[in-house]
Amino acid sequence: MDVIFKTSSKVVKASYPVLLLSAFSIGLLLVRVKLTQSMFFLFLIWNLFLAYLPYVFSLAIVHSKTIRQNNYYLYAALIAWLLVLPNAPYLITDFVHLYRDTAVPVWFDVLLLTSFTLSGLLIWLTSMRHIFKVLLHKFSAKSVHLLTAVICLLCGFGLYLGRFLRYNSWDVLHRPTALFKDILLSLFTNETYKIAWGITIGFGILQYLLFILYNPEKSKE
Repeated sequence: MDVIFKTSSKVVKASYPVLLLSAFSIGLLLVRVKLTQSMFFLFLIWNLFLAYLPYVFSLAIVHSKTIRQNNYYLYAALIAWLLVLPNAPYLITDFVHLYRDTAVPVWFDVLLLTSFTLSGLLIWLTSMRHIFKVLLHKFSAKSVHLLTAVICLLCGFGLYLGRFLRYNSWDVLHRPTALFKDILLSLFTNETYKIAWGITIGFGILQYLLFILYNPEKSKE
């Protein structure tokens, strides 16, 4: 029981920055709803909830010896984590909803969207650091850095799938055939490949650089 309590206390303390920024973001949103009487941006709360899924998955992996010590459980958990991981940086793309013609000053909406975006990125970075440390116990540092770069690129492509093709993580199970077909068409069709590859590479590199900056002590291993 003491072990569970100590683990829970550690998790809560480590989560303070993430939770505080999320609370600030939701507070700003509630102020906007009060001022404008508009529910338009309430979808940000749902997107923020989805952003926490990879964080919860990575915490479960880090704090469960059963998962970490059994390769079947570990790889299954990592695949599940990877499928939901793009939900965290996806909040970056919500800037497409920024309009000048609103009932509040544009700076307020910039502050609102920035706070949600930073919440998503902080969740993503923390979750990535959890998995990075787990992988270092399984593979060499060079291999883990390569895997991290690949994960960042996959996240970049996940942003494209979510924003432009409107797919969700669970569509891997719900609509696998349509998803696979659209992935191939997106990457190799003349009308879409520039956007698909541009977003994948651009946001993938951005995320990898952010991870190195956030995790400098590990980037040298």
